[in-house]
Amino acid sequence: MDLFVADPDWHWWIILYFFCGGIAAGAYFVATLIDLVGHERERELSRVGYWIAFPLVLLCGLFLTVDLTRPERFWHMLFKSEIVHRGLEQGWPSSAQSWRTMSHALIWKYWSPMSVGAWALLIFGLCSFLSLLGSLWPDGKLAYFLRHSVVGKCFHLLGSAVGFFIAAYTGALLTATNQPLWSDTVWLAPLFLTSATTTGLATMMLLVRARRTMPPVSWESLQHAEVWALVLELIVFGIFLVSLGGLLLPVLQTGHGKLLVIGTLVLGLLLPLALHVIGGLRPQPRTMLAAICSLAGGLVLRYALLTSPPEMLARGPQLRAQDAVLQNPRIGTPEPGLVSGFSPEDGRARGGGPGADPGNKTANLEPRSKVFDAP
Repeated sequence: MDLFVADPDWHWWIILYFFCGGIAAGAYFVATLIDLVGHERERELSRVGYWIAFPLVLLCGLFLTVDLTRPERFWHMLFKSEIVHRGLEQGWPSSAQSWRTMSHALIWKYWSPMSVGAWALLIFGLCSFLSLLGSLWPDGKLAYFLRHSVVGKCFHLLGSAVGFFIAAYTGALLTATNQPLWSDTVWLAPLFLTSATTTGLATMMLLVRARRTMPPVSWESLQHAEVWALVLELIVFGIFLVSLGGLLLPVLQTGHGKLLVIGTLVLGLLLPLALHVIGGLRPQPRTMLAAICSLAGGLVLRYALLTSPPEMLARGPQLRAQDAVLQNPRIGTPEPGLVSGFSPEDGRARGGGPGADPGNKTANLEPRSKVFDAP
């Protein structure tokens, strides 16, 4: 804990929410793209994408609910509790007055990331549920409506947009915090977005292979799409590392930071690309292994990204000294004044210089770094 930021307390529930939400969004987007512009022989692939999306959305809602301090109050994110209780007292659902009261119970706080995220998850869940029903009966009226009508196509586009919003807004939320690493780059949202596409495609490839009923042309289409998605994610990941600037070295001095950079790069990007492009194994086992590596890399990315800031906060003074020695080996054991910092607060002048805290006017107050305690 330091003056400006508390250590984040996110564990596996949130990590799994990020991971499953990305897969669901990527699979739904690919399925929608196939439905809109794909060949008729590839329609079966779109059904696979819809089968993946809805169950994972349910898991995302469960993970978020379990992570709450009071899980039984999860519905307070969507409804005003006092109005709901008033409607129940009026006899809902048996009286007309209670329905009028309940109509005012919905909460929409556009300024609240949690409220927006809760509604986005609900809307995406509804879209993916209807798409799942249509995919279960491909010759039914619902499937025909969703696939061929203008309203159905707009519905799928809405579901894809909301799904990708869920995949990307988590990265945007991290960027908007005051945590080290997260607040030092604007490339988390694009990184999560590209990772959602690669993990969604990888999950579809595994499920298609498990069913063994898809024509080879469909399998090859998924392979080509996965290669292009991996290349795009590799480019975005490289930009993300460059955007960290001088913070990249301290990140690599932590265990979770090494896992973030090296694990994601090797396991989640370079190895799957090599398996897709370079021969050696038989084509199908090689592609399956590449898909597994893509999924493992997506999980490593989210785990390491969420666990690196706490380690940086805990090891702040040690990282500070190591960074100073690496920047200038001649100084040996660095004096406090020679040590560079890694956060915006480190550049603030003692005694009320420019910075994020407008109340920093006292000459005796020395602001502390997000990562390091003041000397």
